Amino acid sequence: MDAIGAVLAKDLRLLWRQRTGWLSAFTFAAISVLTYAFAFDLVTDDVRPLLPGVLWVTFLFAGTIACSRSFSDEVEQGTFDALLLAPVPRTAIYFGKVLANCIALFSVEVAVMLLATILFNTPLLTVELALIAGVGTVGYVSLTTLLATLGARVQSREVLLPVLALPLLVPLLIAGVRATGAALDLPQGDAPWLMLLAVFTVWSALGGALLFPLAVER
Repeated sequence: MDAIGAVLAKDLRLLWRQRTGWLSAFTFAAISVLTYAFAFDLVTDDVRPLLPGVLWVTFLFAGTIACSRSFSDEVEQGTFDALLLAPVPRTAIYFGKVLANCIALFSVEVAVMLLATILFNTPLLTVELALIAGVGTVGYVSLTTLLATLGARVQSREVLLPVLALPLLVPLLIAGVRATGAALDLPQGDAPWLMLLAVFTVWSALGGALLFPLAVER
């Protein structure tokens, strides 16, 4: 736990100092929500059925931009290689990075939900939606952290990460959209979407923890 905390503290400091990637992600997310708001205003008065898809597509693309940029900065400056030389378990490095990226991405998501609440006149900052977004964020970041590590030294890593991550994230996207729709009182059937989202999150976290030591040793 001490090693995870040390990696988490280090990564949060780096994210604050090199916050260009996360600011770019937030800017992209804000522009996306604004564009959707003006587009939907032209075609429909009831935007609630469209909101779950808008939120999750925005979250996934914004997170891809931010995670890819954070790893590229570390590799270019040699920080990641220096971290691997530290006498700590590789899984501690992985979980520390996942937690740091989760905190940063969830901050962006809360800001996006606040903006969407204002633009779409629909309350989105609720405990249930925060829980859904939090569970989905952990699953998403667990997978993208591993994939960003695999492509960290590839020259075109900014392009490679979305190509690798987005097909694998389709189950998370479906479960997240359905669970969000159910939280907004939209008909979504009887499937336990939040449970399916949690199962994907557990699978991503365990798989990432097991494969991360192999990925960094290549």
